[in-house]
Amino acid sequence: MTKKMLLFKDVQDKRMDFIKSFHEYWINNDLFSWQWWFLLLTTILTWIVWVKTVDKKRTHLILNYGLFFGIFSFVFDMIGVNHGAWAYPIRLYWAFIPPLLPFDLTYLPVIFMVTYQRYGQRWFSFILALIVISAVISLLIEPLFHWMGIYVMYKWKYIYSFPLYILLASFVKFLVELINKKLL
Repeated sequence: MTKKMLLFKDVQDKRMDFIKSFHEYWINNDLFSWQWWFLLLTTILTWIVWVKTVDKKRTHLILNYGLFFGIFSFVFDMIGVNHGAWAYPIRLYWAFIPPLLPFDLTYLPVIFMVTYQRYGQRWFSFILALIVISAVISLLIEPLFHWMGIYVMYKWKYIYSFPLYILLASFVKFLVELINKKLL
């Protein structure tokens, strides 16, 4: 075996030890905690509300928006977690990637899909809505999740999220409209 392969095997062995430890932590501390139940119920309820309120005539466009938003949210979340900017002590399932699956693939996409559905026809009203929604998420919801012990910040501040939500939602709107124009 080459030196490189021996080093990789050492890293992989440490990774497997970590995975085993994290699984034990999740079983003993996260699973069926009140925070775990909160994440499960709000994830399910969020999608139920979305299904009941989505504009059925524009579902494909709104879902495209949510899909792109979720993908980018997932990528940015993994970058932040892997660089130690924040972490999630409570997870629905210990091996989920991203760790807070409900936030990246439910709460944020659905909130921004609803915003896009309601205000996405014109840029001015969309940006105004994004400012309000981004402020609520970054300055109220993120601190609430921190208080609940679901979200911990290390090298991050709530205010950093505010412009990122606006920029991401605007970029996704631009991207969806560009794709929609090319396909029609």
